[in-house]
Amino acid sequence: MPIDPSRTVAELVLEQPSRARVLEELGIDYCCGGRTPFAEACAARGLAVDDAVAALEGGAELPTSERDWTTAPLAELCDHIVSQHHDRLREELPRLDGLLEKVVRAHGEERPSVIELRDTFTALRSDLEQHLAAEEEQLFPLVRAGGPYDAEQMRELEHDHEWAGSALGRMRELTDGYDLEQAMCNTHRATLDGLRELELDLHQHIHEENNVLFPR
Repeated sequence: MPIDPSRTVAELVLEQPSRARVLEELGIDYCCGGRTPFAEACAARGLAVDDAVAALEGGAELPTSERDWTTAPLAELCDHIVSQHHDRLREELPRLDGLLEKVVRAHGEERPSVIELRDTFTALRSDLEQHLAAEEEQLFPLVRAGGPYDAEQMRELEHDHEWAGSALGRMRELTDGYDLEQAMCNTHRATLDGLRELELDLHQHIHEENNVLFPR
């Protein structure tokens, strides 16, 4: 069926998860901005709606192993978020922190932007670690037990997601889209690659919570 640009970005991804890849390439936010109509999201990015729709339709056959979490038991969704995203963050955040410290020591004077990059990442790491604890110790046990749910707590978690999205956006700006051509050494190159992968995973992570778990 033709894509209706009046539908929200999240609806389009939930209908066909492989569209997330195309939206990443277009620079359209499908996690924190998932409730935005697709046409409006295109306008915000300066994209022609017809061209963006064509890109989505062209990626219709992209393979995806992503499960349809809109119908899975909520307990399984919580387990998936912890094992697929939270555990990965617990591994990657310390590793990236160490890499960034090395890059700042070696190239901070030459390229001051890496200092702001390190500082932005440090703030993001601190926020994420508190966020993971709040979900695993408070929200997820309630979800697994069938409620009752604290709407105010969910709004606070969504606010955390918005802040994380803004931090990711700033890191992308500071690195010109994690451009490996601008890497000053192998450590810097590994840092940029790791931050790009962190961004992709966090986008999917936040999408699964904002657009699937919280509404359900």
